[in-house]
Amino acid sequence: MVAPSLAYNGNTGFNPQTHGLLLKNEDRINIPVLSFLIQTGNKNILVDTGIKKELESKIPLSFDKQFKAIKAPHTFASTRFFLPKDSSLISRLEEINLSPKDIDYILLTHLDFENVSGVADFSPNTKILVSRDEAKSAVKNPLRYSRSWWKDANISIFDWNGKEGPFEKSLDLLGDGSITLIKLFGHSSGMFGVRATSENKKFTLLYADAGYGELAWKELTPPAVSVDKEASMRSLEWVRMESLDKNCAYSLASHETTPLKVLRLLKNQPL
Repeated sequence: MVAPSLAYNGNTGFNPQTHGLLLKNEDRINIPVLSFLIQTGNKNILVDTGIKKELESKIPLSFDKQFKAIKAPHTFASTRFFLPKDSSLISRLEEINLSPKDIDYILLTHLDFENVSGVADFSPNTKILVSRDEAKSAVKNPLRYSRSWWKDANISIFDWNGKEGPFEKSLDLLGDGSITLIKLFGHSSGMFGVRATSENKKFTLLYADAGYGELAWKELTPPAVSVDKEASMRSLEWVRMESLDKNCAYSLASHETTPLKVLRLLKNQPL
């Protein structure tokens, strides 16, 4: 649950009203936190992990439980978390008969609590990728990030080796062009999006928090908190161009409010 102005405001820096610092829960809006499973060849690849299973509950987390779980003042101030019972990523994977050992890669688009704390539910042997840019940001910003979120995780830092995307920084994950990680900006400077391309050249774009959904790229409205407003706009312009490409099957954000019907279609879309 966040302040209504957080998603489509375009401010920079800290603003108590935008962050909803003193906002009551009933005045907040609910937005989803999505993780994605990409199955290509014999690989199972997760994009983000959501919130860890330990925090599943019947009602939104109490003040004390959230404070204990988050340990980062900036994140705690702006967001209230609610993970309904059996809705964690690990629970959803169990529903489709996948276990943590079946996962080949976890791609953490950025290190926000709601995107990464689910790594606690996976084996320490699971390979987890984070961009070097984001790793540096996490070290420099202890008020926003807490290392406890990914404690004991087997995280590998990667560098860009390609020149795709708005900043000409990308990584061909499998070496065959099927999964491409592309540097983007939003309220994180080390964030990346993921483009999954099928043999028929159709692709799905997962653009993380470069925007909070379709409205963001249609109206070029970046997140309320942007570490670099110019870079965020440049990212959204690129997302818009990719989303309108004739080969783009789906374009989805980490907090996409696309109807579940479309998400079900995505699940059945071969990559």
